[in-house]
Amino acid sequence: MSARDLRSARDLREWTVAQVRSAMTTAMRTDPNALDALAESNVGTLDPYSQSFLRTGRMLTLATSAALTTVLTPHRYGRDPRDRLVCLACGIDRCRTVRTISDVLTAYALHAHPVDRPEAWRRADAWYAETAGRPVMLAIEPFDEGFVARPAAPPPEAPDNVLVIDRNNGVLTLWPAYDTDTLASQYHHYKRGTL
Repeated sequence: MSARDLRSARDLREWTVAQVRSAMTTAMRTDPNALDALAESNVGTLDPYSQSFLRTGRMLTLATSAALTTVLTPHRYGRDPRDRLVCLACGIDRCRTVRTISDVLTAYALHAHPVDRPEAWRRADAWYAETAGRPVMLAIEPFDEGFVARPAAPPPEAPDNVLVIDRNNGVLTLWPAYDTDTLASQYHHYKRGTL
């Protein structure tokens, strides 16, 4: 398998895991009482199956996401005893399990982003608080592939840097404090291995 194919296989796994996490995060943020109230307020207008789904859909999504996470966890890429890059669960270079789950998620048009602006702020806030040892005021700027977290007063530990939070997987990387357009371009090349 070429380095490009391996990157594609890893990217597919990363995307698949991100979609499962996104579904789980969305379900966790949903208020079950609001769903129950919605089901109650629509008695007589909704069929029994739709009402039942409103009441159980959140837990079903959480359970399904947890089950898929359990399946995907061992299906990651690493080196086998012969130093080949393979799926560590399958022992092959293109994991059929990841491909199948990805195909199902794509078929049902699941293209949610696991990281939104509040989640980007939460992750950046935690990183800066740990790095600086205190809370740091942040501005969060979105771009296509992520978010830039700019500290109002950069901590001495990262004086000329900003944090980039990946929109699809939540990974944090430290970058020079370029303007957002330059960062977006640089990050695009970095993600594709062309930087």
